[in-house]
Amino acid sequence: MKTNIQKLLVGASVALCVSAIAANPASAASLTNPQVTGEKGVDYFIYEHVPNPDPTASTDFTRLNNDADLETVLQGSCSVGGAFVPSNSCKKGEPGGNVELFANSERLSFDEFLDYTTVTSLTGDLGDKSITLSSLTATDWFGETLDTSYGVNNLANEWFEAALTSYGIDNQLLEMANTFVNKIPSNKTTLFNQFRDNGGFQRFSDPNIAYVDMDDMTGALEVGLTGHYDAVDLIFDGLTDQHKGLLSIFLDGKPVQAAELVKIDYEGETTYHYSFSAAESGLLEQGDMMSHTGIYDPELTSNAEVEEAPEPSFILGSLLAAGGMFAAKRKQKKSSV
Repeated sequence: MKTNIQKLLVGASVALCVSAIAANPASAASLTNPQVTGEKGVDYFIYEHVPNPDPTASTDFTRLNNDADLETVLQGSCSVGGAFVPSNSCKKGEPGGNVELFANSERLSFDEFLDYTTVTSLTGDLGDKSITLSSLTATDWFGETLDTSYGVNNLANEWFEAALTSYGIDNQLLEMANTFVNKIPSNKTTLFNQFRDNGGFQRFSDPNIAYVDMDDMTGALEVGLTGHYDAVDLIFDGLTDQHKGLLSIFLDGKPVQAAELVKIDYEGETTYHYSFSAAESGLLEQGDMMSHTGIYDPELTSNAEVEEAPEPSFILGSLLAAGGMFAAKRKQKKSSV
C-alpha cells in the first residue's frame, strides 16, 4: 500500500511539472541588431515568412525577399518546453523565415572551393553578448594544410564519419552493397573521395539560419537551421526507379535528413555544429514548393534526446557517393535548402 501511495505521489508530481512547463514556457532572448556580411542576393539570400491565406492550412510559406527585415525574419523557434525534440512539429508561424549564408557555394568547383576564402557571417547580440554564425571554407573542413585525405584528423572526416554512423554505413556494408550495385564504392575511403571531388563538402557549407535564441533561465544557446525534412526525392533524383524502390523498402518510410554545418563564435569559443535529425517546420518555400520543410536544431547546450537513426541500408551508401547529386540536383531545383 505504501509503495502504491509513493507511485501515486510521484505521478502527481510529474503531472504538476508538465503542467507548469506548459503554463510557463521557457523564455528566450532573440537575436538583436543582426547584420550579414557580403552582398545580398549574391553572398546571402533572405527568405521571409508569408502566412498562408487559407486559415485551415497546416503550413505557411517562405518567400525570397532580400530586402526583408532581418530581425523579423529570425524570430521564433521550434522548442518544446525549452528543448528541441525532432519528433515534434514546429508550431505554425514559428519559426518564420531564414537567411542563407554563402549562397553562391555551389557555383564553385572543388578546386575553386579550396582557394575560396570569403566567409559570409550573420552577427548580432543575445542580451549583452555578441555572436557570429558563419559559413564554412575549405580551411574549416580540411585544416590550414588543406589535407583532403580520408582518415586524417579534421572536421571533414569527423562529419563524414558521423554521417555514415548515423545511417549505419561501414566498410562491410559497402563491400556487400558493391556486390549488388557496382556503382556504389566498396569502402569508405573511395566513398569519401567521390563525395569530396563531386563538391559534397561545399554543398554543406552554406547554412540557412532560421533563428538564434538564448534561454533566459539556463543561458543555453539555440540555433535553428532550415532544410528539407525529407530530402529523399531531391538527393536521390538521379537514381533509377528500381533503386528508389529498394531505398523506400530499406528506409521503412523514414526520412533522409542532414543539415548544413554552421560555424559559431560565441563567448570566446569557435565551434562547429551539425545535425541529422529534423522537425517538421510547418513551412514551404513558394519558389520551388519543396524547400524549407524541416528545422534542424544542432545540440549546443541542449539536453534533448537523440532519436534513433534509420536502420542500416546499403542503398544509403549512394547518398554520399553521389555527392555531386547534392550540388547539381539541388541547384537545378532551388538555390538554397
